[in-house]
Amino acid sequence: MNLAAVFLDRDGTIIEDTHYPKNPDEVALIPSAIEGLKLMREKGYLLFVISNQSGVGRGLIQDHEFKKVHEKVCAILKDSKIEIDGFAFCFHRPEDLCSCRKPKIGLIPKTFNNQIVSWQHSFTVGDKLSDLELADNIGAKGCLVLSGKGRETLAELTNASRQNEYPHFSNLLSVAKSLPLHS
Repeated sequence: MNLAAVFLDRDGTIIEDTHYPKNPDEVALIPSAIEGLKLMREKGYLLFVISNQSGVGRGLIQDHEFKKVHEKVCAILKDSKIEIDGFAFCFHRPEDLCSCRKPKIGLIPKTFNNQIVSWQHSFTVGDKLSDLELADNIGAKGCLVLSGKGRETLAELTNASRQNEYPHFSNLLSVAKSLPLHS
């Protein structure tokens, strides 16, 4: 059987969005994130963090600052016994027109441990339109969380009469509860 995955945004979805995070002391989990990630894993999903980090490309975040924030996120997840199967980051600015910046699909793995990742059985979860459009671009299902910039994104979707295109959830735990079992 093909593998299924949840492709997760980081800032505003797993951790609080501090707008171009560069201080590891400010890294804080969004409430219920750990429980949600654990439930996703229990339901049989691989977990990948896919994140646009243009602050690096813009020079607002230095490489060493990005690494320290990433190390802090990894330490928090490890202490909570959360295993992330992969992290992928795009450091480009939007105007760079790269192939990896969400909603483009350049960072999304096609295989894991020599097995195919079934995008059609997978989900993207995030607080921005780019996270939802990523789902459209790979044939997955997109889920909007109302943490981070999620309420603003829902308002944008509502104003464009698109609010019914994507289910929205208060947090990762409520997303996880809605996911079907994958074996």
